[in-house]
Amino acid sequence: MASFLLASLFSIAACIESAAYGVYELKINKNKPAGIVLIVLSIVGIIFPIGMYLTA
Repeated sequence: MASFLLASLFSIAACIESAAYGVYELKINKNKPAGIVLIVLSIVGIIFPIGMYLTA
């Protein structure tokens, strides 16, 4: 259970950091493709590890 909580917290932290950089790419650098890809990958990065723990 402790490993699940650690993996979930790490995934949430990584998602927030990646999504924030995606927003930065969208707003400051005016780079829409990179911003959208970063936000999508951050969402996948939070769903995949939690899903793997729950199905194992």
